[in-house]
Amino acid sequence: MSKNRLFAGSVLAVAALLSVGACGSSANSSVGAQVKTVLLANVEDLTGPASVYGIPESNGAQLAVRQINAAGGIKSLGGAKLVLKRFDTASNVDAGVTQAQAAVNAGAAAVIGGEISDTVLAGTNVTQRAGIPWLDTGGTASKIHQRGYNTVFQVTYDSAQFETAVFDTVEQASRQLGIATPTLAIPYSQSSYGQESLQAFLQANSGKYKVRCEFSYPLTTTDFSSVAARAAACGATDIVNLGYPTDGVALSRLFATQFHPRIKVWAATGMDPGTAISQLGSAANGALTIAAPAPGEKGVTAAFDKEFAAYQARFHAAPTVTSWAGYAAVHFIAAALERAGSTSGAKLTAALHRVTLTQGDGDVYSYPGTLSFTAQGTLRTAPAIVAEIQNDKIVPVWPPAYDKSPLAAYPF
Repeated sequence: MSKNRLFAGSVLAVAALLSVGACGSSANSSVGAQVKTVLLANVEDLTGPASVYGIPESNGAQLAVRQINAAGGIKSLGGAKLVLKRFDTASNVDAGVTQAQAAVNAGAAAVIGGEISDTVLAGTNVTQRAGIPWLDTGGTASKIHQRGYNTVFQVTYDSAQFETAVFDTVEQASRQLGIATPTLAIPYSQSSYGQESLQAFLQANSGKYKVRCEFSYPLTTTDFSSVAARAAACGATDIVNLGYPTDGVALSRLFATQFHPRIKVWAATGMDPGTAISQLGSAANGALTIAAPAPGEKGVTAAFDKEFAAYQARFHAAPTVTSWAGYAAVHFIAAALERAGSTSGAKLTAALHRVTLTQGDGDVYSYPGTLSFTAQGTLRTAPAIVAEIQNDKIVPVWPPAYDKSPLAAYPF
């Protein structure tokens, strides 16, 4: 054999050994016994206006990671521990692409996060190409799941599910408050979320109530004076804002201090009630908004009480609706890793389509009782809860599993 052939053969042999060694240490190895840790990327709005949802979501994910690791990690991967790395999209839609790519480059087995639908739409284009699952914790736009992407899973309600809940609550409120002929004013965010929410809300309304006005405002709006003035001038009995957290807080403040619309029902669908109470005080009273369950409420389970206490002890704050989305997302991934016995993107995606979370095992909600995904990646039944702020307290009023108190007229 010539020296050149001998040298070439030696190089190939060394390369083969290096290749085997690299496979053995890879975080994305399909050989369970060789995996020490599994990297999960939290691509989330950790700063900026949407951080009011992003930070609690990340906290919920961290709580789940700690609990799963403390319980022995992923058994089918030899006890591999989960590692959560955070990537801040800073409430900037364009950062969805850059931070998703950074997560892929870091070797993430899966991504969780996203509070702005357009951010999730952009980021999932990256992870779909990479074959990595993304568990969407806050982007509700239906178009996220209408692109045929098998790697995208929605660990929250979609626009249709939530706006049906909102309209049911508005209808219930109008009936309880004796409004003979309810009419609607609908200011909405000029975004994928806002536009889809409008269509979903109108579909749920189906012409039952007359819409006196509907109008959009830019996603970047910071001064809501013109929005508040226009909504108040519509002369509707009910105002429904399809916007983001800061939108609802700003409009609530303006309604209470400057414009005083003659309405009985005020629904700020994207507003976080805890933030509203802390920032507005009594001016938040009477608003309908999304909510999470709390200890002592009708329908909550012992498992929920336990996890609520664990979250509060660690983060010194009450968990929000997005806290539980982040918590469930990590449990979904852990269950899929156990089922797949692999961190392969394709195997993990396939397993996510088949796993179910039950109460006490990643699902803290009393309704619907279990969480699982449809073929399109949406939840089969989503735990959407609507509450009214009454006397500076968050009172769930929909669905019936949580219904605790009659609705009060706005202003409270």
